[in-house]
Amino acid sequence: MTFFDILGETIPVFLIIGVGCLCRVVGLVNESSEKNIMTLALNVLYPCFIISRVCGNQALQQVSVVGSALAAGLTLTAIALTVTAGIGRLLKLKSGAERNTFTVSGALQNYGFIPIPLIEGLFPADAKETIGVLFVHNLGVEFALWTIGVVIISGSRSGMWGRLLNGPTVAIAVGLLLNFTAGYRLIPPVANEAMTQLGNCTIPVSLLLVGVSLAGVVLKGNWISGWRIPVGALSVRFFVMPIMFLLAAQMFSYSRPLMLIMMVESAMPAAVFPIVIAKHFGGKPAVAVEIVIYTTVASLLLTPVILTLAFWLFAEGI
Repeated sequence: MTFFDILGETIPVFLIIGVGCLCRVVGLVNESSEKNIMTLALNVLYPCFIISRVCGNQALQQVSVVGSALAAGLTLTAIALTVTAGIGRLLKLKSGAERNTFTVSGALQNYGFIPIPLIEGLFPADAKETIGVLFVHNLGVEFALWTIGVVIISGSRSGMWGRLLNGPTVAIAVGLLLNFTAGYRLIPPVANEAMTQLGNCTIPVSLLLVGVSLAGVVLKGNWISGWRIPVGALSVRFFVMPIMFLLAAQMFSYSRPLMLIMMVESAMPAAVFPIVIAKHFGGKPAVAVEIVIYTTVASLLLTPVILTLAFWLFAEGI
């Protein structure tokens, strides 16, 4: 697959994000309605999407694949947090809230809403299996985020286990149970169809929300600092992390879904959710906003470039 083929798959994703930005700028979606739509997406649409992709997924009937996906999400996120903290110290960022927020926001890639449509576009024949495995990988990422990540930002371990009980993580656990036991075959076809249709709404709605959220924080201003944070974030996301994830892709070459996930994750901008975490746990939201904006804009070009490199490196496996 050429650079322009990959670019053609990435542009629609960012166009939808752009539409979300426009919706916030012109007032179609305000802060209150954004929260309501996000709650609906996380607790209804996303769980339906997860269960519809996990149930009946042959790859997730292999304990080794499930274990590897969980371990990859947790381990790679923990390593990324450690590396990003070191880069923050090298850049001499202020200790405390600024450096801690840089660590979490810089280390955490967009692990769901952007990778999913890219996987569907780049690997259509493998999409269902790969996305199902991605959800298990993301469970490992969530575990690292809500334990190590929140402790880094807040400096407290209070309540971290309870935060793991949310709509998506419960849906992954239920989906895996139904998949391993074949219990999904007992779901009535009409219910399964309704769940599938609700799940299909997840990605466009979520991408719109990414754009809405970005525009909301930009409109508030006060998010630009100096050169250290953008240089550090771009170095982490588009130099250090691609090396780490592409090495992981080689390591997981025995599992095609895991290899494809590592390839796509290697090219992702920073996740948006650390902005929310920084707001609620005593971090510095402006730092997270800055990282998300710079890495998202840069990803318009660098995501296709890194994915082109990944396709070249793993041409025989693809």
